[in-house]
Amino acid sequence: MINTNIKSVFELTQTFSSEQVCIEYLEQLKWSGIITSPFDSNSKVYKCKNNQYRCKNTGKYFNVKTGTMF
Repeated sequence: MINTNIKSVFELTQTFSSEQVCIEYLEQLKWSGIITSPFDSNSKVYKCKNNQYRCKNTGKYFNVKTGTMF
């Protein structure tokens, strides 16, 4: 588990040492292991390359940052 009690920029860069670590943390925080499509919550989701997912019902691609300020 990642320490979320971060008190400095140094601790932040140590905790999230790469973009992939950050993406994995956001995925766990948002989906808790059960990925759901932002376009159709009842749709089956396929994992694609480069941290992308595909909604079966709509055919749209998304990632953990879709629909957020990121």
